[in-house]
Amino acid sequence: MNKLKAHTGRPFYLVAESYLNSPRVIQSPEQGGWGFDAQWLDDFHHALYVLLDKNGKERYGDFGRMDQLAKAYTDGFVHSGEYVEFRKRKYGASSKGFNGEHFVAFNSNHDQVGNRIRGERLSSLVNFDRLKIAAAALLLAPYVPMLFMGEEYGEDTPFFYFVNYANEELQKEVIEGRKKEFEKFKGQGEHEDPNSIETFNQSKVQWSKRRTGKYAILLDWHRQLINLRKTSPVLQNFTKEGIAVDTIGEKGFVLHRSSEDKQKQMLCFFNLSEEIITYKIAEDLLEWHKILDSNHSSYLEKEKELMHAAPDILAGGEEFVLSPLSVSVYAVSLH
Repeated sequence: MNKLKAHTGRPFYLVAESYLNSPRVIQSPEQGGWGFDAQWLDDFHHALYVLLDKNGKERYGDFGRMDQLAKAYTDGFVHSGEYVEFRKRKYGASSKGFNGEHFVAFNSNHDQVGNRIRGERLSSLVNFDRLKIAAAALLLAPYVPMLFMGEEYGEDTPFFYFVNYANEELQKEVIEGRKKEFEKFKGQGEHEDPNSIETFNQSKVQWSKRRTGKYAILLDWHRQLINLRKTSPVLQNFTKEGIAVDTIGEKGFVLHRSSEDKQKQMLCFFNLSEEIITYKIAEDLLEWHKILDSNHSSYLEKEKELMHAAPDILAGGEEFVLSPLSVSVYAVSLH
């Protein structure tokens, strides 16, 4: 790859879809690694998804605690050497010392969606408020975010597993393989024929949705979050030294991020529960200004929906009340 870069004068980036939870994947060959630029961070998806969808434990039984999501933010790999029931062994190694630019995080991809019997996207599994939380949790994280096609506006058509093999024997093997894979999920319905053109057609996104109703609202929410990533020095800092997480029991968490020079700070408040929770702001002289609120009227699914918006300013020592299923972001500059 280095020879190709030198020959063409172009940058090339290698991203590994690796399940090993091994930092060796992104270590340089000189350090005994494989030299990939980045790898997928499945643990971030698993840790967040199980906290958003009560049925998530059926698929990811080793996840479901708020401290695991906190570790996904601060360290990367959640499973880093402890015993994992799914693997039936001790699994993984720590990635704590690696910058976030070496990890690709996501809420959905072709595996999570296509490997469900009915091809349900996240938008079909959780409600609108939880979709906003998922988007903010991803785009405020110190990783390279990946959005699955249509995720940015909450596309809800299914995405089934489909293939186009000319070999009839291979087609039969694919069908038998899918039947075996879904045996433990029989109660969730029948899977579509991967070889059928209709299966492919059912999986097409409907781009026109993004212009109206709740789809347009969610799209705007994503735009605001992406704009923050593009303009805030805080969110452009991928070092692990610039991130900390306080959990609020098993109901929420506070993500604290800072710029590389520590002069700009950001507090991101997440309530993943359907109850009001509180968090006491650290005793200091700082005055935090709100820059984003999922309960702002612009981001409510229903026009007449009345939600408790977060206050515009927070001061040190205050007790902050987090509305159910909400996200609010505050910033402060120290100079």
